[in-house]
Parts: sequence; structure tokens; C-alpha cells
Amino acid sequence: MTDLNLVLDYLQRLPAYPFDSSVDPDFVDELLIDFSHIDVLEQIKAFRWYHNGDPAAHTKNLRLAIRRWLSMAIVRTPEPF
Repeated sequence: MTDLNLVLDYLQRLPAYPFDSSVDPDFVDELLIDFSHIDVLEQIKAFRWYHNGDPAAHTKNLRLAIRRWLSMAIVRTPEPF
């Protein structure tokens, strides 16, 4: 399971991410609960680099975009046998 603090630290360093210490701990906690069966941190890293290191240039609402990315990761991740 991905650690809350690791994800928060990464979001703080994500270019142009609107980090808010009053919002993001709850946001990340919700992501970790809702997407507990995937590696949230790895998926956020993939999201960043899919957008050439600057996801803010491609979307206005980064939190929503990350949530959608994680939702799609469920579709792309095959079920284990």
C-alpha cells in the first residue's frame, strides 16, 4: 500500500500542482482508500511523465485529472489470475 506522506511529498514537488495543506491530505487519503488495489504513487508519476513533466499545461484541474487517471488505471490493469 502506498504511504500517504510519500504521495503528499510528490504532489508538493509536482510542477504547477496547487498543493494545499488543508485539502491535499484528505484528497490523497481518499485516493488511497478508493484505489487501494493499485500503486497510487506510481500512477501519479506515470501521469506526470505522460504529460512530459508538466501536467498543468494539459489540464485546468489537476486533482480531477489525477482521479480520472487512477480510474483509468483500473481499466488498464488486468485482474490477477
